[in-house]
Amino acid sequence: MALILSRTDLQRCLDMPAAIEAMRVAFRALHAGQVQVPQRASVELAEHSLALLMPSLLQTPARPAFGLKLITLADDNPARGLPRSFATVLVLDATSGQTLAIVEGGWLTAVRTGAVSGLATELLARKDADVLALFGAGTQARTQVWAIHTARPLREVRVVNRDDQHYAQLLHTLHQLLGASCPPIVRAASAREALDGASLVACATASTTPLFSSRDIAPGTHINAIGAFTPEMCEVDPETLARARIVVDQREAALVEAGDLLQAHALGQIADSTSWLELGQLASGEQPGRQSPEEITCFKSVGLGMQDLVTALYVYERARELGIGVEVDI
Repeated sequence: MALILSRTDLQRCLDMPAAIEAMRVAFRALHAGQVQVPQRASVELAEHSLALLMPSLLQTPARPAFGLKLITLADDNPARGLPRSFATVLVLDATSGQTLAIVEGGWLTAVRTGAVSGLATELLARKDADVLALFGAGTQARTQVWAIHTARPLREVRVVNRDDQHYAQLLHTLHQLLGASCPPIVRAASAREALDGASLVACATASTTPLFSSRDIAPGTHINAIGAFTPEMCEVDPETLARARIVVDQREAALVEAGDLLQAHALGQIADSTSWLELGQLASGEQPGRQSPEEITCFKSVGLGMQDLVTALYVYERARELGIGVEVDI
């Protein structure tokens, strides 16, 4: 019997500390060679409509599993009163091939994307980091704050974004997620204003041009850059990357999709990928986290299907414990 899990089911089974731990497990397994993550495939469905398929295989002795995330992107959906994207994650037992779960993927994607930044922040940010400059106010931005606040309790969040409605929704969602622990959230008039005294930065936009200037990044800052996922996109300027210790989720994926790094390397501002660290090296203890109070660090993530698989697998097992979800015979 397979389990169908809705967004409401996920929210009952998964909190941010558990999601961050799932990411620690995932990136340790990736570093240990227990994960296969083929490059994502894309299929054009119609004009302005695209499907992305992200397969992954987890080969740990405890639970060998195969996952497939399907994301659809339709630019015309907002005019139809629909979200721009939908996502579903399929989880199979890798030994028998049996379907274990069908999981709503939108919320899962947002939480796991936040969680990997939470893990990177735990490993790379200064212990006293407590002011966050947040670029963007969409769905991903909300879980970035949630995760970073879990790793480093925040004194203030300064938001740089253009859409008033997105900002209002960000405030509403963060107060729902964080309750009484929600830090003060203010809207900054400029990137420079947001970065003045900030020791944490989160970039969650679809920008094709850098969001800030290197001169406004203070020594000791940690940056999570999760928005850019094509060679044409870019959130962090080459000068900042040249000053930073660069950590990626996976070199192979970054070399295909991390526009920030690809553009900086093409300009000769940063060294090639052999100088980049992978998050799994830090999570496993092979490489140290932050090395000095003055070090600038940048975690560049393009997202890997195995993050969805490991998170979905955790949710599936937790749902079984709690008796949550709808069982179907597939």
